[in-house]
Amino acid sequence: KRILIALALSFLVLMLTRPWWEPQRSSVPPSERSVLEKKEPGKPASFTRADVPVGLTGRDQQELKRAEAEESIDIETDVYKVKLSNKEAVVRSWVLKKYNDSNGKPLEFVDDKKAQQFGYPLSVKVDKDDELTKSLKTALFTVTRPDRIDSNAPGLKLQDLNFEFSDGNLQVLKKLSFAPGSYWIRVESKVWINGKPIGHFLNWNSGFGDSSVDPRMAVHKAVYRLEDKIKRLKDSEVSAEQELSGLFDYAGLEDLYFAALFLPGSDGPLKRIQFSRDEYDGGTGKKEKLLRAGAFSTSLESQGFKLFVGPKDTEVLRSAGSHLVEVIDYGWFRFACEPLFLALKWLHSFVKNYGLAIIMLTILINIALFPLKYKSIISAQKMQKLQPQMKAIQEKYKKYKSTDPKRQQMNSEVMALYKAHGVNPLGGCLPLVLQMPFFIAFYNLLSVAIELRHAPFVLWIRDLSAADQTFILPILMTISMVAMQKMTPTPSADPVQAKMMMAMPVFFGFMLAFTSSGLVLYWLTSNLVGIAQQYFMNKYGPSVSAGSSGKRAKK
Repeated sequence: KRILIALALSFLVLMLTRPWWEPQRSSVPPSERSVLEKKEPGKPASFTRADVPVGLTGRDQQELKRAEAEESIDIETDVYKVKLSNKEAVVRSWVLKKYNDSNGKPLEFVDDKKAQQFGYPLSVKVDKDDELTKSLKTALFTVTRPDRIDSNAPGLKLQDLNFEFSDGNLQVLKKLSFAPGSYWIRVESKVWINGKPIGHFLNWNSGFGDSSVDPRMAVHKAVYRLEDKIKRLKDSEVSAEQELSGLFDYAGLEDLYFAALFLPGSDGPLKRIQFSRDEYDGGTGKKEKLLRAGAFSTSLESQGFKLFVGPKDTEVLRSAGSHLVEVIDYGWFRFACEPLFLALKWLHSFVKNYGLAIIMLTILINIALFPLKYKSIISAQKMQKLQPQMKAIQEKYKKYKSTDPKRQQMNSEVMALYKAHGVNPLGGCLPLVLQMPFFIAFYNLLSVAIELRHAPFVLWIRDLSAADQTFILPILMTISMVAMQKMTPTPSADPVQAKMMMAMPVFFGFMLAFTSSGLVLYWLTSNLVGIAQQYFMNKYGPSVSAGSSGKRAKK
């Protein structure tokens, strides 16, 4: 009960002090807000109905609209480079300028080899008409580029692309709006057949994520939010093609650090979404899975979607709505991960190095938990003093088999001995129990926090989210665990238990050798702080004081 109360109070302190960690947001008058939004990176562009150009409605179906040749269109802002083609009016390349892939090259989200086989992002899939969908793959759209000013942010220039195709019967209009400083774009698409509006899906094809990651290690999922609950589907859980209906807040694809999400425009929630799965040869000797996602458009008065293609960064996602932060998958330990992450960012704002921030946060956590650890050490010291009596009890019942009922009497005598001296047999395990919630929280945090992706520490540690390829940190951590065990009082005289305890450093060292170096750094720092605390206890603790008092009394 005391452990649970202590943990609850610890998290309460973290949550109550959260305002000091989280960046403060001042109240800005509406007249000044447009200027602020223009300067904030990651802020979604503001689109209103007045911003939508006239013309995205039904036209004279006899008018032909088609280009004579394929052409490429480049869009560049301060956060991405996008290359589009008027053939099918799709995206051929989407590069984030502020992030690199695992090979150190600019991060590209469109794998051209896969896209040639399975389709490019923002392609149109006509509802229940595969032949019509197939015909659009060769359609050459006309392109216009009207420059506009965002009515909500004067001086903020938007880059628009209007794609249009008509063969006399089939008419397709597609409009994209890009704004500087934002990972969000506005997408509208409309389809008519003989003047009748036709529903269709706008798809993100060719999979998603950092394609430079080994397919055997990569994590790709479909994700959507329905009725205030987020749902993730592994590639193995997605069928060849499946459609979902409801009131969705968003839907799309994700990997550990990035996401491509369709969000509603001004018309309310998404009502129909679609996921599908294909297989391809990933060069690993087996078929790899590739996911696709799409959102449905009615082609009536719809104002389209917002499309997010970017990092799962807390500030970027929070700027567009608090529920979007849930896209960062902290798992069931989110309640611990979020305050830890805020504390880590707060420390990083001072030291400018996430490795140092992890060390500082670990020291603070261990200092906060020291009173409980102090009690566990006292318990272990009492257990150590009782070892001769415990050994005598064990020798007394040694001749009886483990199945003999008299062996139960041995356990009763041992427990009576514990009770007589006020000893908790599990007290020595308390330090490890206390560390586990923070260990799990750090593991989840370091696995998904994009701020730690490719974040360097010192010398050979160039990425705190990746394993230490030299194994120096895991070896140091194992040595520190052995040293800590040597200094810590042994609470049990059982030789089998002693051998198990000695094997634990090797087990943990092997287990952590292939996890993120940031997590190993946390565990190593925690061990070093524990060694310092144990040294203090061994030299100045109550057992030493009691021993000194006893000697003075004897004299």
